[in-house]
Amino acid sequence: MKKALVAVVMILVELSTFAYAEQPLDTLQKLIDQGITILNDPIYKDTAQKDNQRQQLSEILNQIVDFREFCRHALASNLLKFTPQQLNEFTNLFAKFITVYYLTMLQDNYTNEKVIPISQNLISDSKAVVQVTVFWNNIEIPVEIKMVRPSDSWKAYDIFVLGISVVRFYGAQFQEILRKETPDQIIDRLKLKIRKIENNLQG
Repeated sequence: MKKALVAVVMILVELSTFAYAEQPLDTLQKLIDQGITILNDPIYKDTAQKDNQRQQLSEILNQIVDFREFCRHALASNLLKFTPQQLNEFTNLFAKFITVYYLTMLQDNYTNEKVIPISQNLISDSKAVVQVTVFWNNIEIPVEIKMVRPSDSWKAYDIFVLGISVVRFYGAQFQEILRKETPDQIIDRLKLKIRKIENNLQG
């Protein structure tokens, strides 16, 4: 599942917000090229440039993923346990965790894999579903991306990899933890995970 999630991050990095007047697949193709350019840029073969590369990828990721919507869906009924301040902190920390953990794995494992747009379904003015195929280690992985348009741009909030929802994957973990712990405790867990990853990167 972790390898599949790395593939998901690759997709997210290569996507960006879809302008309202544009078709998702048209924009997707242009931004796939943009993401692959960053991943393949020879300047980033220098390990001293990895932080800079990850920062650029992170900026793209944060532009296109609606982490607040993701966390709201993943927390489900547990959302009621969070104050607005706790939800904001949790969302920001989860976004940072995804960035430092999965983008680091992507940098270490990406070897010119391809993402091929397949189709789109505009459900309404504010909802869309995009299908793509990821070619990862010579395996075709069908991926479905659920998107919303909360304002003037489209953002992803759930990914289905081989039929498995990333929201449900993390939602099950959140639910298990929150059966025994408080929102403040799960926030502390995220802080600890991020600190360990950052320490490993520095070491």
